[in-house]
Amino acid sequence: MTEDRTADYEVGSPTHLALNVLAHKWTLLILVALQRGPQRFTRLRSMVPGVTSQVLSESLRVLERDGVVARREHSNVPPHVEYSLTDLGESLFEPARAIRAWAEKFGPSVLAARQRYDSDTRDKASS
Repeated sequence: MTEDRTADYEVGSPTHLALNVLAHKWTLLILVALQRGPQRFTRLRSMVPGVTSQVLSESLRVLERDGVVARREHSNVPPHVEYSLTDLGESLFEPARAIRAWAEKFGPSVLAARQRYDSDTRDKASS
């Protein structure tokens, strides 16, 4: 008999919170960019392919709220803001490496499954 672990994923559970952090579309790309050290917003945007300024700003706010990213304002002229990883943010690299390893191992299988599904869907639609 298998153990029912659905409670592990309830809203507010540690697992649910962790998945919310990791599952966000831009989180891993932002983490990789910040792994190189503190970055100003414009530089960070250029390091994260495809992200808009608005989405990057929102993502950084969420990551700052979660304690993963630190925001530091510099008062020199002109003023600027710099983002860096916190210790909590650094701790995400271990699960991120596991996700990357899974993607590299099973990415071709996912793409093949998508192609089969899309082909089957087209075939059914044309019948």
